[in-house]
Amino acid sequence: MRNLWRSPVVLTGNIMAISALVFLLGYVLRVPYFKNTELGWIITTFIGAAMVLGFGYLWSWKDSVNAKKRLK
Repeated sequence: MRNLWRSPVVLTGNIMAISALVFLLGYVLRVPYFKNTELGWIITTFIGAAMVLGFGYLWSWKDSVNAKKRLK
């Protein structure tokens, strides 16, 4: 699990998710910097982050399964 968090794909997905959360929080609280942010971009970023994290975890799982097969 520790190596998974060091994966560039998972790291990118986490950064995307955190940035979407920050923008959503700023949008909801009406922070002046985030006033002009559209909700569609925030939702798109959430969907992209979910896809990136999903592919990252899937790739990690696939690598671990292949490593176990090679050991047999």
